[in-house]
Amino acid sequence: MKTKRSSLKINAISNWASLFVQVLIGFFLTPYIISHLGKNGYGIWVLVSNFIGYYGLLNMGVGSAITRYMARSIAMNDNYGLNSVANTAITMFSTTGLIAIILSIIFSTPLTTFFQIDPSQSSNFQNIIILLGIATGLSFPSGVFSAMITAKECYLTVNIVNIFISILRAVLTILILESGLGLSGIAYPSLIATIISLLAFSIISKKVVPEFVLMKQFIRSKTLKMLLLYGGYSTIISISDLIRLQIDSLVIGKFIGTDQVGIYAIAALIVQYFLKIIVSGMGVLKPRFAALEGSNELSELQETFLKSLSVSSFISCGAGMLLLIFGDFFINFWVGPEFEGAIPVLYILTIAYIFALAQTPGIALMFALNKHRYYAFVTTIEALVNVCLSIYLASTLGIIGVALGTAIPMMIVKIFIQPFYTSRIAAISAFQYTKAIMPNIIVALLLIITFKSFNIFSLFSFTTKNIYTVAIMSAILSLAYLFIISSISIRIKIILLSLLHK
Repeated sequence: MKTKRSSLKINAISNWASLFVQVLIGFFLTPYIISHLGKNGYGIWVLVSNFIGYYGLLNMGVGSAITRYMARSIAMNDNYGLNSVANTAITMFSTTGLIAIILSIIFSTPLTTFFQIDPSQSSNFQNIIILLGIATGLSFPSGVFSAMITAKECYLTVNIVNIFISILRAVLTILILESGLGLSGIAYPSLIATIISLLAFSIISKKVVPEFVLMKQFIRSKTLKMLLLYGGYSTIISISDLIRLQIDSLVIGKFIGTDQVGIYAIAALIVQYFLKIIVSGMGVLKPRFAALEGSNELSELQETFLKSLSVSSFISCGAGMLLLIFGDFFINFWVGPEFEGAIPVLYILTIAYIFALAQTPGIALMFALNKHRYYAFVTTIEALVNVCLSIYLASTLGIIGVALGTAIPMMIVKIFIQPFYTSRIAAISAFQYTKAIMPNIIVALLLIITFKSFNIFSLFSFTTKNIYTVAIMSAILSLAYLFIISSISIRIKIILLSLLHK
């Protein structure tokens, strides 16, 4: 008898709803922050935010292990295993959170010298590092409670909290900037929002997972070793993920200048939203894959994987197509012509991420099956090449060189290595894997070539580009893409019809 599980569609839609709120807030809030902080001040804010992002490595990949082992324990009705994972993880994450806070206090002053921050901004720079460090430290145990909820596939609950937190952070940011605090107060909203998030998830987790009991006797060194062994390889992959976008700002800040950090950050932010569209939708797969593997439902696991691969590729190629066609207009409309330097960076990163994000379910499958060891080795090589190539090209090509340093090794891995490895662990043929992805890539490429080769705007009697004509053309292109794909891909057609009938 199969276990009744939450709807992947509802979970994915709730993830996208949360992301939509974040994107909407970011769309309006980013130019607002820039107008109050200036290009250099915004560059400092991005620089510190990205640096603090590396604190995520302190959890040593255990975050990904929590969801996997909790989902398996729930599927196997193993309450002892669930409590052992939860209590051990809470203890570990509370410890690493404290370490993150201490490191922020210690390194706030030396980092001011390292990044050659203007003396007039040094105190603000140090204040941001300390406050974001405290917020990050508190987010570690909060993540454990959130993972407990998602292990039960209750993404709707998590996303309601996340939407509230996003809105609260945005409102507080506006109030801080309107009060004239500027850089000196920009980090306080993140700290306040993190505290509220920690309280909310800790309370909700007890309701959603009534089997959970907070008791020290469940803290096991054996469980910690299990989580760390799994998490060790996850950490390596996380390092590569951080390097892809976040280390770029550090390279630019050190070798080019903080003003260029802000320009690059605009393109990186758009790509991050692109990434989040796919990851938020496909992120619901890891606990499902883990539960199917735990209950030995292998044929359903394979079919779920192939369906998700088709959907991920479909969305990645469609969204990437629109970015490559209208990205220049969007940047000028959003933040103004002074950030036009971000346009070629956006194009380069978008092309690479189309191939990467199309295969997002493969990453979830690796983690769910505990088969991410080999992939961790590959991403280590990618990360090293990324850093070296970005530094080398930065001296001659500036931020475009940094973008190429990120894109080139990423595409090599995503085209020539990941498809074959994922096919093997999923026990499917390379042809099945390719068939789920390639139609979407080919159709998107043909539509891009068609649009760029002909003046499509003139065919519809549009004499200028503005937000309305671009919106109309985006809708026309999206419908054309949808129609063609649904005509040639049976799997996508079935999925779309199921959405219409529910």
